Amino acid sequence: MKKKRKYAALGAVAVFLSGGFAYGLIEDISRGFTHISMGILGGMAMLLIHILNSRERTLVKVLARSLMSAVFITLCELLTGELLNVRMGLCIWDYSELPMNLDGQICPLFSGIWFALSAIGSLLDDIIRYFILREKRNFILFGREELYAADTNISHTT
Repeated sequence: MKKKRKYAALGAVAVFLSGGFAYGLIEDISRGFTHISMGILGGMAMLLIHILNSRERTLVKVLARSLMSAVFITLCELLTGELLNVRMGLCIWDYSELPMNLDGQICPLFSGIWFALSAIGSLLDDIIRYFILREKRNFILFGREELYAADTNISHTT
């Protein structure tokens, strides 16, 4: 029992770090810089994706999880932006020039980007679960089930 909890904790750390690193890398490539708070938000978002990522995978479930994640990320971005950008004046990001922004901290364009990145994050979580956590994964796409078993490294089609 203790070993399972330790393994779960290490898995959570791996998920958090992968989300934080991936988001920081995306920001650095696209904007030329990032901030530590963005790595923390990326890690938190990846943890949420990991929690929501059920064993059964359908396209509808992936889209629903991506929508929930995008809403979560947008709300976290608003709270973080109000604290760090508005109150503390750090100017980490500013969406003031984008249409339908709220106080320059969130906008529909970036909520859409968070939706797309959440879907990609779901795939990244599958890779982490398969290769690091050694979990079996079920995928149901286009009415066909695929079982990928990490312990046998084979794929079965039913």
